[in-house]
Amino acid sequence: MSLGITTAQLNFERLHEIGQEGRNSKVYLAHDKQLDAQLVIKELAKSTFRDHAEFYKEAIKLYDSEHQHVVQIKYACEDANSIYLAMPYYKKGSLKTLIDSRYLTVREIIRYATQFLSGLNHIHVKKLIHFDVKPDNILISDKNEALISDFGLTKSMNALGVADATAFYRKQLPPEVFTQSKHTMLYDIYNAGLTLYRMCNGNPHYNNQFLKINTDQKTYTEAIEKGIFPDRSLYLPHIPKALRKTINKALDVDQQKRQQTILELINDLSVIDTLLDWEFKFIGDVRVWTLNLEEKTLTVQVSEDNGTFTILTLKTMKDSGNTTKVHNSSKSNIVAKEIDKTINTFLLSLNE
Repeated sequence: MSLGITTAQLNFERLHEIGQEGRNSKVYLAHDKQLDAQLVIKELAKSTFRDHAEFYKEAIKLYDSEHQHVVQIKYACEDANSIYLAMPYYKKGSLKTLIDSRYLTVREIIRYATQFLSGLNHIHVKKLIHFDVKPDNILISDKNEALISDFGLTKSMNALGVADATAFYRKQLPPEVFTQSKHTMLYDIYNAGLTLYRMCNGNPHYNNQFLKINTDQKTYTEAIEKGIFPDRSLYLPHIPKALRKTINKALDVDQQKRQQTILELINDLSVIDTLLDWEFKFIGDVRVWTLNLEEKTLTVQVSEDNGTFTILTLKTMKDSGNTTKVHNSSKSNIVAKEIDKTINTFLLSLNE
């Protein structure tokens, strides 16, 4: 016997809007007055829904997909004009925030990737396709773990394991978007590959390529369909060949040549064991790699002057602080890709 419907009142104060690439809603940092806590509030205008039955679909999917690497939903509510979804606030922000701030080590890439992919695999087990896997939608928890979020574009698979995508994020589109309307979880695998590519190389590297192909629809479509964008041969030198191969497999334009499940992608990542801890950064125009070992720190500096590349390696002993030059060489008349191969081989040799 029903005891009737109770309408309750919730109060939160919007503090400031949190920006998101490709967003279809407004997202705020807010103060929940009842809980006396900071939460993230996602606001969706009721006018954007076709009917009332769709108001809480995203909330239901989030609630039903509870997992340690899926952002949990605290509550959902509405007022006259909007639907509100309340989620935890993570001070570290998103994966996009992180890779905008610095380059990741290979160990970090694999760790964060296996975490958010674990959440994505759980979503697939629930017969859902996320349709919006990207660095913006992967949050870094206060425990420094990667969690997948934002179910705004998520759709349920039918009995054949396919679903219709109703919206797309232009900067991360798989090639099959141009030839078919129904998609499998291979859509998410491709987008996971693009996310990994951005984790390896940084957003400027990816965004610059996107700007070059996003000039007209024909150029844009052909670059994706032919596997020209992103350039699968362009990786930072410290990214090991096994990781490049794994990502490029996820990015294969032939869907049947990709990893067929998220678990297969996780397994491919889990066996990578080289070049894990080289830290990379730019100091001015000089590329610098640093490896902290138990007794010493190795530093590799690569500079370029009028087509001549110079590789300088320094060793600093931790007990004495003494720094010595280990290697110094120059190469002329060599293209950037060839010097990157040389650096990759050199870093591997130092890692042994």
